[in-house]
Amino acid sequence: MSILIFFIVAIATYYLMSILQAVLHRDYGHRNRIRAVFKAHAIGHHGLYNPDALRTRTFVDLESHALNYYGIPIVLVAVLAYWIGGTTIMCANLLGVIFTFRWHVYLHEHYHLIDTPFERFAWFREKRRLHFIHHEDARYNFAVVEFWIDNLMGTRKESLPTRSPRELERAHHHQHQP
Repeated sequence: MSILIFFIVAIATYYLMSILQAVLHRDYGHRNRIRAVFKAHAIGHHGLYNPDALRTRTFVDLESHALNYYGIPIVLVAVLAYWIGGTTIMCANLLGVIFTFRWHVYLHEHYHLIDTPFERFAWFREKRRLHFIHHEDARYNFAVVEFWIDNLMGTRKESLPTRSPRELERAHHHQHQP
């Protein structure tokens, strides 16, 4: 029975962390509330991977230090998990956290790569398409993997109207002003 609880906690942690990723991406990655996070993501990542250059041969990581800001809530939840359920529950929680971060970062890197082994999968191409909509209009599709979360937040967009390069440039600069 404890193995079942372990996996339930790990899976629940994955989904809760995925929700947290989308909310923090929306509220801090694209709003100048924590300057270092905003600068790394909205200006750095979106500046490099702009609508005209969404894919490259090698991924350029400009925002790995922004992950440090997740550390405080992760530690608090781990302590709470230990307090509530002991070592097993805390380990399941930490396994869920580690898997969530690694999976989100790994897939996100592959969205931006020209040559990726995931290209052959329809699910991957669909997730990348939704992610690239976010790069064209940063008001939408904040999730990186679990796009149903954008449905909950009211930020999911399936497509954007066709815009001229000038309109895209103007929208891009407007969305990323400090």
